[in-house]
Amino acid sequence: MARRGQHALMLLSAVVASLVPGSTAGVYHIVGAGKGWRMPPNKTYYDDWARSRHISIGDKLMFLYRSGVHNIVEVPTRALFDACSMRNITSRYQNGPTIIELSEPGQRFYFCGVGEHCEVGQKLAINVLLVAPPPPDTPNSAAAATARLSRRASLAAAGLVAALLMAV
Repeated sequence: MARRGQHALMLLSAVVASLVPGSTAGVYHIVGAGKGWRMPPNKTYYDDWARSRHISIGDKLMFLYRSGVHNIVEVPTRALFDACSMRNITSRYQNGPTIIELSEPGQRFYFCGVGEHCEVGQKLAINVLLVAPPPPDTPNSAAAATARLSRRASLAAAGLVAALLMAV
């Protein structure tokens, strides 16, 4: 029970850090949104999630999962990723939840190495951008500030939902 509390505190701290104005902490991306890092409902679930994100250096991926049930394996190539191959692993994370800070641009490949989770679609390929794309043009700065606050509020809400999911 204390371990769950520590995980929830870590998650809450990450969400709060992302809400600090002027923070250079980057954006926290909760992988899989409210579903977290779990067996997906279909093979394209994590591809669909990643397609709608702009992920750049300094951002952090938050993988929400239970230790012992899932893990994260990072491999260096698309071929190893496509094959769900455990050869030539770059990194392995086994204690959930896991936060990975993205410090270099380029392709990154993650999958769950438990059982056949990868083969059924629990895998994520992303392209880390050197610089985040500029925000869309807005008619005035007040609208831009409102949009930023709305995105931060959405992230905070997603973080709280994820914390509740992890506590279950």
